[in-house]
Amino acid sequence: MYIAVDDTDSREGMCTTYLLSEIIIRSGMDIIGYPHLVRLNPAIKHKTRGNGALCAKLGHGRGVPLKIGSFNGMDIMSYPEEEDAPQATDLINLAGEVVEEMAVLDEHDTNPGIVFSTSEFDSSFYWKAVREEVSIHEAEAFVTEQGGEYRKFKNGRGIIGAAAAIAWPAKQVTYEFLAYRFPNGLPVAPDLKLGVARLADQIPGSFNNIDNRNNHAAIFPRERTPVVLGIRGTQPESLLDKAPEIVAETGLGVERYLLFRTNQATDDHIIPDPEKLRDGCSYSIEGTVKGQPYSITGGHYFATLQKGHMELAIAAFEPTKEFRTAFSKMASGDDIRVYGTYKDKCLNVEKMEVKALSDVYIKIPPTCKECGDRMHSRGRNDYRCYRCGSKESLASYELKPREILTGKFDVPVLSRRHLSRPFELDMCDVVGAPAEVYA
Repeated sequence: MYIAVDDTDSREGMCTTYLLSEIIIRSGMDIIGYPHLVRLNPAIKHKTRGNGALCAKLGHGRGVPLKIGSFNGMDIMSYPEEEDAPQATDLINLAGEVVEEMAVLDEHDTNPGIVFSTSEFDSSFYWKAVREEVSIHEAEAFVTEQGGEYRKFKNGRGIIGAAAAIAWPAKQVTYEFLAYRFPNGLPVAPDLKLGVARLADQIPGSFNNIDNRNNHAAIFPRERTPVVLGIRGTQPESLLDKAPEIVAETGLGVERYLLFRTNQATDDHIIPDPEKLRDGCSYSIEGTVKGQPYSITGGHYFATLQKGHMELAIAAFEPTKEFRTAFSKMASGDDIRVYGTYKDKCLNVEKMEVKALSDVYIKIPPTCKECGDRMHSRGRNDYRCYRCGSKESLASYELKPREILTGKFDVPVLSRRHLSRPFELDMCDVVGAPAEVYA
């Protein structure tokens, strides 16, 4: 049976991934396959701290098991097949008890939802949830139509993410190793965080571990949460082999860990080359830079992108740090492709590809035709040679060296979203979906 849960945490504590692990251990059932961590549209108004929903298939396993976690010294195994499903009522009641006990229900914006199903849901619901906005009513109707059941707490907005987690087709995937200590991790000194992140960066296939330029250990959460750290990667076997050693050897006080299959770093939220733009959606758009980029107070940079008859404001905001340097070096006529979220009539760029550079010329005084010296400007359309006194009215132009090259530019690790696929990630390592997945 599939069980999915969302919206149980807040900025004051808890983490839905931890809550799912608690349901797993209390159920006494086997995990079939990997548990899923599914991030949803990052631009919607109502979202949880990490905007991620959780799903696991529980039952009685069959086949050769794989260790994918450890809870207080007890091995957590994953089975490739299901022998038989559990009693739905028992699992529903258990999950409800865990949510009532552990979710941050007194927080205004925490509205948990649990969804149960004996089969996967139609993937269309996932694609809508990751790219658009879905109402609670739509989620209720969808779950019922698919033959599932749900349980709501407060307004139950969490059933939207929970239903999407069961509907995720997992055609393109990455993985995340999450380590926990309840209710919060121990204090970790900044230098130790950076040291642990550098160790994580040595795991084959891992990514988004550390931002050396900005001294940021991205594997550690910022808010109070049971999550001690999370290491992402494309190779599950490498994470399972190396990550437990790192947490054991660095004294972080980890009590349990579990490996999740995720949609992180897949760009599933991106809609390519849309005909129309809608607030709260994320797009990939190719066009030509019009005019020169400019900055405003606060270190934010803006430019105009022209695509056919459409002109679009694009922005690189201050949190994108050194990415703004490349953004600011663009010039009118450059052909680029930008990726980002459309909000308030502006695309907030999270990465870009410079495909072709325009020729930029600078105006210079002409060379004297009589003696070959460089002439000097004496005013508008008035150039004089100081040696021989010759006059010219027209300036010369020469090609200006560009300070940017064609290529792909990511925002720094510090600023990356869960779903954004960094260009630096070798997509040959990612279990891939064909191009039509993005259609």
